[in-house]
Amino acid sequence: MTDPIEEIVAPAAIERAMSVFEQFKDRDHCELSQARKALREYVFGQVAKGETDEKRLVVSGLTHLKQLEKQAAK
Repeated sequence: MTDPIEEIVAPAAIERAMSVFEQFKDRDHCELSQARKALREYVFGQVAKGETDEKRLVVSGLTHLKQLEKQAAK
């Protein structure tokens, strides 16, 4: 039996967040790959904590990516 949150909602949230993230500014393939990996870990972590709303996952995922960018810029 598959979990629709892990099979449908989380991947859709990741794709939507990455689409928005890519529009912020030009990034190379390496940066995007690292962002996708971090986002995937974050979103699935949120799902494990009980978050099931796709829109909230997208927004919190984008917030997480921006925080990672700020930390990397220091």
